[in-house]
Amino acid sequence: MNKYHNKKTIINGIQFDSKKEANKYYELWILQRTGQISNLQLQPKFLLQPSFKKNGKTYRKIEYIADFMYNENGINVIIDVKRKRNGSF
Repeated sequence: MNKYHNKKTIINGIQFDSKKEANKYYELWILQRTGQISNLQLQPKFLLQPSFKKNGKTYRKIEYIADFMYNENGINVIIDVKRKRNGSF
């Protein structure tokens, strides 16, 4: 268990950080197998800002890692699975 009390789950030999994320993967996997979506990718990375130097200081690159990306009708869809809001904000 992690700090959000998620339970790691394995589907198709792939370990996911939560049951919710694993269930979403399985749903997308079925859609891909039935031809409704294509090019399902897990944890695609997107470079938001490359590393750079300024005034002698080096700044690291900034990346965003989504949970899933797939193509549906020629459009790339990016999904990040989130837990339910618990009202403690």
